Amino acid sequence: MLMVLLLAMSRGGYLDCIAVPDICYHALPGFQPTLSAQLWLVIYDGQVVINDQGGHLWCSLDEFADYQTAIVTGYLDDVPVAVVELSWLKAGMARKSIRSLLSLSETVYAHFSHSLQILTSRNELAFCGYCGHRKQPKVGEWAMLCPQCGHHTYPRISPCVIVLVTRGDEMLLVRHHRHGKDATMHTLVAGFIEPGESAEQAVHREVQEETGLTLGRLKYCFSQSWPFPHSLMMGFHAEYECGELVLDDDELCSAAWFHRHNLPELPPDFTIAGKLVHFFL
Repeated sequence: MLMVLLLAMSRGGYLDCIAVPDICYHALPGFQPTLSAQLWLVIYDGQVVINDQGGHLWCSLDEFADYQTAIVTGYLDDVPVAVVELSWLKAGMARKSIRSLLSLSETVYAHFSHSLQILTSRNELAFCGYCGHRKQPKVGEWAMLCPQCGHHTYPRISPCVIVLVTRGDEMLLVRHHRHGKDATMHTLVAGFIEPGESAEQAVHREVQEETGLTLGRLKYCFSQSWPFPHSLMMGFHAEYECGELVLDDDELCSAAWFHRHNLPELPPDFTIAGKLVHFFL
């Protein structure tokens, strides 16, 4: 597989993971400063910088004059890949939103989810919360270490819940304002867990707040990382108990019951929302 990757790089000056579907992303368990990257994911202003051939990975940083130190986060098969954030970008260089690329493949999803959360943690944890000294990355871990007071800080992980609510052969699907009022994709009710709250309590509260519905039986299914900005999504299946739909207009554009054999556009199958829907189907 390494030869296939290098051939793809030499032909186009970049690698497109979509063209080589058997590629897998393997995350490093911690910072390895002596490991050199062969591919780079380049970020500017919260978007992915696209190379001249339309791919989302670069095999050189020669195009970029102003960037932070590249962080090697893992391997695409045997090829080390790093993430780098630019502070300046030449005019005319193409960019794409992270969300639009996440749906390309499960490999892209795994790579982006890990890399972007590591990058976010480096930005958020640059200074010590105890003494204010600039921190340094700790070798072998993804922690940031304060050389002044020795305080360790690990990447923040924010627990969230996402729930498929069913009523017989129907499922509750919603559209969020953050996706845009013209978006056709429907998804599931989701939200962050509040301090002092269990995941199950959060499911009941979020559904009640956003849709006005009361839930019956609840079952945990599985979890998935989500890099906006550092979430761990815990997926549940819940049975409808009672209530009429009353939307939280600040959160949702729409919510409706859909028969399992007549569904609208849904998130990709490998996302946790897609997996929960197919679990029910």
